[in-house]
Amino acid sequence: ITIREQWIARIEEAFLCEGIQGEDYLSQNLKQPKAITVATYQALHSAMTRFQGMQEDAGEDSGTGTDECPAKTETKEVDYSGFDLVETMKEAGIEVLCLDECHHLRSEWWKALEEFKKQLNYLKIIALTATPPYDSTPAMWTRYMNMCGEIDEEITIPELVKEGSLCPHQDYVYFNYPTKEEEKEVRRFEERSKAMTEKIMRDTQFLTYVRSHKGFSGQLSDDLLLDNPAYLASLLIYLQSKNIAFPSRLQRLLGAKKLPSMNAQWMERLLQGFLYDDEDSYLCDKRYRELLIADLKSNGLIEKKKVVMTKSAAVEKMLTNSLGKCNSIRDIVFHEYETSGQNLRLLVLTDYIRKEYEKTIGNTEYDVNSLGVLPFFEMLRRENEKKYKQIRFGVLCGTIVIIPAETKDALEQEIGTSGKVTFSRIGNLSETDYLKVTAVGNAHFLTGAVTAVFSKGYMQVLIGTKSLLGEGWDSPCINSLILASFVGSFMLSNQMRGRAIRVMKEQPEKTSNIWHLVCLRPWNEVLKADDNQISDDYS
Repeated sequence: ITIREQWIARIEEAFLCEGIQGEDYLSQNLKQPKAITVATYQALHSAMTRFQGMQEDAGEDSGTGTDECPAKTETKEVDYSGFDLVETMKEAGIEVLCLDECHHLRSEWWKALEEFKKQLNYLKIIALTATPPYDSTPAMWTRYMNMCGEIDEEITIPELVKEGSLCPHQDYVYFNYPTKEEEKEVRRFEERSKAMTEKIMRDTQFLTYVRSHKGFSGQLSDDLLLDNPAYLASLLIYLQSKNIAFPSRLQRLLGAKKLPSMNAQWMERLLQGFLYDDEDSYLCDKRYRELLIADLKSNGLIEKKKVVMTKSAAVEKMLTNSLGKCNSIRDIVFHEYETSGQNLRLLVLTDYIRKEYEKTIGNTEYDVNSLGVLPFFEMLRRENEKKYKQIRFGVLCGTIVIIPAETKDALEQEIGTSGKVTFSRIGNLSETDYLKVTAVGNAHFLTGAVTAVFSKGYMQVLIGTKSLLGEGWDSPCINSLILASFVGSFMLSNQMRGRAIRVMKEQPEKTSNIWHLVCLRPWNEVLKADDNQISDDYS
């Protein structure tokens, strides 16, 4: 809805001559189209399916509302039961269909849009996006291209910077190693994996079963064996390490002059075939397999029918959520303040609020080592007490807002008559330090008001969640952005980057820094690892 209304506002601002009334040319209602009609994808879907009932128009992030960051939706009653959208558009003489943010289309909306386009096959289509879904599945990409057509024109970032549509900006990747505790976890996993590899290498029964593989007695064709060359190699490497002869033509099939020695990586491939992917090729006792699976599971070396001896999903997730990232955020914030001082407008975007940390605010007997809005706020506030004392922080989320106490009057002024708020203590802090702001009733107006006082410099650092601040949120003053989020998709992280690279009329000299946080494996391992082993976070 925010974006729909923005279209109307921008068209009025940019194209309507003096004395012309917007409502003569512009409509936001599909039932009453004008020269330019602006509607949400939800509305088009409802009209095409002749829906009657409560229609939810959601924010940009509608698919990912969580308990901690509920997605904002607006519901209104609609009745398209007797309405023929296609006929109405034909009668109105609509000739151009412009799809804004066309990367956002969800499957249900696609169907309605494809049907609409098919019935009005003479339409000229203009599809706009700043972030094409490059990392979607091939099927999704084909569908996207069928709807939008081949890419006709790409505007490069330097062009946009040169012509003043975006500000000059630089991306930085800030690396951290795991904390001591996390490093211990990585070590424990590696030790369990190594011990298990050695145990299986000593198991004579396992050797007997591997030797029974049909590939060694010529019962499988070469094509079948070469379906998975890495697995075939793992079989040969295992036998070689046990000094057991095997048909030399199998090694020639692989084109390998020399086979490497056995390690956890080859054992992982061998066990995956032996236990799951290729069990029919072995003459093996069912009970033996069950016991081996149970043993691997109890050591955390099987996850969802996948043998993991080199990279465990649990360990990778721990690295992605590494508490070392808290230190990175601290380093970046204070470094940025040293260079920009009171002109700093830094935004930290993360995934969770972590409401349970409210009680730790101002309570030094509690540790605040977790990734989330409130732990970040408290960690930075404590560090600031020790160091500068001049940096002021704010929190802006759907369910909690915190401002510096001296901002209270300015915030009330910004809110004016658009809503009511109450102020209260936050955690153990004095009311002369920070205040918690609670809206009475609908809190929509609060986001804009907090954004305005941030823009005016009452806070230098604002911390929030990506789900609230991804909803058409616009704050051109941001000149530094820390992405403390685990979003791996190109499209979403690019959307978030967009928050920092806007131009600001009042500050033509504005430039921005964008910080991406990445946790590596412990340094001594990174030295000997290839790229895909460093960490999932790195990949």
